[in-house]
Amino acid sequence: MSDEIVNYCDLSEHEKDKALHQLNELGYTHACGSISCMKKEMDKFHGHTLPQYIFVRRNGEFIGYMFLIAESEKSNKVFPWWAIDNSDELPLSTDIRLLQYGIDLCKKSKCFKLAERLQYQLENHKKYIGRRTEEASR
Repeated sequence: MSDEIVNYCDLSEHEKDKALHQLNELGYTHACGSISCMKKEMDKFHGHTLPQYIFVRRNGEFIGYMFLIAESEKSNKVFPWWAIDNSDELPLSTDIRLLQYGIDLCKKSKCFKLAERLQYQLENHKKYIGRRTEEASR
């Protein structure tokens, strides 16, 4: 079974809680507040505009994430980045799919600068620049 890319808004409440609680195991540390603050912020947004919260799961366990927030540093204390992910820790084929998914979402949201940054990251990862080797991936 291949790794599955899922949008946070498409998860059940149980899966949302599971995903948020597994973030720490994936190396994610929230910038401010608690998991419940993150959940409140993430539950506000739906549709095809940013922010978007994407997860990767394998056999029911969450192994990856990509949070696409905005093209500027807003006054959002919970998510103060343009984007954050752990794609570099995933197998290359999943890494490529996740970054391409993010690029497509950014383009649909008319966030072309962020799409360009993700495209640059994708090209580097294909060359194993800034990412783990296959043997060291999740």
